[in-house]
Amino acid sequence: MVSQSAEILAMNGFVAVIKRTRRKGSVGFKLSLGQVVVLAPKTIPKDEIRLLLASKSTWILAKLNAQDQLQPQTERHYVDGETLTFMDQELVLRVCLGPFNTGLRGVSELVVRVPEAKPDWVRNALVRWYKLQAQAHIEQRVSYFAPLVGAWPESIEIKTYRARWGSCNNRGQVQFNWKLMMAPSEVIDSVVVHELCHLLHMHHGPQFWTQVRRVLPNYQDAKQWLKDEGHRLGLD
Repeated sequence: MVSQSAEILAMNGFVAVIKRTRRKGSVGFKLSLGQVVVLAPKTIPKDEIRLLLASKSTWILAKLNAQDQLQPQTERHYVDGETLTFMDQELVLRVCLGPFNTGLRGVSELVVRVPEAKPDWVRNALVRWYKLQAQAHIEQRVSYFAPLVGAWPESIEIKTYRARWGSCNNRGQVQFNWKLMMAPSEVIDSVVVHELCHLLHMHHGPQFWTQVRRVLPNYQDAKQWLKDEGHRLGLD
């Protein structure tokens, strides 16, 4: 399990997630479910990885296209052994019988306890858990970024949205989609900054984007990741 925060690179035709590892020298690639994951040493600069990806882009695009044709969209059954994403981690779902309770076991397992192993009970338990994690994590990221943006919200709410990742109103209230917790941490940060900047500029004009880029210069990479991969987030 790679514990470091992931980085995002928007390339021509695909988006790559960089995960820093303890490996030395070489860079590894994994292509899974339409996503490119780069396993790279901490010492290799992001720009060098971008050049390496560009040199292999023809091969990567061909492989991704082949996967799209051969692999159907993953269908969830909410049973023991399925995999879930949680920020920069991949978790194995463990379904156990007992009083309702959900929590991590170690760094790689998410244990859901339910009186009966009904798929809808397991799914509802997972949604509740992700919402709780979203509230805690996003509040922490808002506290970190608010001084950098220069804007503080009146309240932070976690919502279920089908077609948006966050929202903001003129009363200073910000809302975030819990499904973001299934995206890389850098993507979550980009949505947090986006909504905080809306507290200053309730539009998508030049002033707004200048403020976003000032805080997150690589914001475009995360925005592209959501455009390409956002439809995969969620439990449906």
